[in-house]
Amino acid sequence: MNKLKGIKVIATGRALPKECLANSDMEKLVETSDEWIYERTGIRQRYRCVKGEENTNTLAVNAAKDALLKSGIDKNEIGVVVVATSSVEHVFPSTAAMVQKELELDEKVFCFDLSAACTGFIYGLTVARGLLSDSSKPYALVVGSEQLSRLIDYTDRNTCILFGDGAGAAIIKLDDGDFYHVEYTRGNDEALYIGGIGGGERYLQMNGREVFKFAVKALAQVIEELLDAAHKTIEDIDCVICHQANERIIRSVMRKYAGSEHKFYMNIENYGNTSAASIPIVMSELDDKNNLKNKTCLMAGFGAGLTYGGILASI
Repeated sequence: MNKLKGIKVIATGRALPKECLANSDMEKLVETSDEWIYERTGIRQRYRCVKGEENTNTLAVNAAKDALLKSGIDKNEIGVVVVATSSVEHVFPSTAAMVQKELELDEKVFCFDLSAACTGFIYGLTVARGLLSDSSKPYALVVGSEQLSRLIDYTDRNTCILFGDGAGAAIIKLDDGDFYHVEYTRGNDEALYIGGIGGGERYLQMNGREVFKFAVKALAQVIEELLDAAHKTIEDIDCVICHQANERIIRSVMRKYAGSEHKFYMNIENYGNTSAASIPIVMSELDDKNNLKNKTCLMAGFGAGLTYGGILASI
């Protein structure tokens, strides 16, 4: 694996729906309890879009606006807009096209959606970096946005407690810092899936035990492969950002890195699993605490597909 042209994060942003569902609210929907949910997942609450007012598009736009406001750049210098999502509002046009419209970006911009489930934002950053190398404009906007609540069966306690809605965004440019990436796909359509348009299962279906075992192995593999490629150890990394699917998954991986557990940031308690939005939401929180920019970060994700991958970058 060769070192590639790196990225610099200029600004980040995030957006959350108005409605917050605590575990006590879930108790009113299905047979469950705060204790049962928290012990198995680490989740205390999640957000849900208000029907008719909020959706994947509005969340993506608001997260992008937040990042753009903080960036101080000329918005017409954005040459790439990638939105990672598996819960599009429309089959077409793309969510990215609606972001371009609402931000009133210059028409000379490469806009498209990317579907890689919970690994989507990592794929999006990697693709955007590649596109910038051949762009006449210096900046890319990468967004992860999900309205998973529209894909969840709220009578299925094994899935409805896990997922939440939200969006995160990052504006990046090319840089000379470190950048290493890995991506994998197993072509699995059984462990985690939703049926297609006009047929199949309407709601998310998941084999939780199979996904858990896959996730622990996938995260560990990605982290080790990236460290090896960069000739670094975990001591050289400032922060580790894992997809926030389940606290137990992340803690299982953390055990291998005794003494560096504090580098693994977790916020799943407050948001649940927001799929492609989870990693950029973490990035935005770290950025607000001045713990993102000019740091060496390792990001690792996994999702339906089964896709998994990661990035090690000085951002």
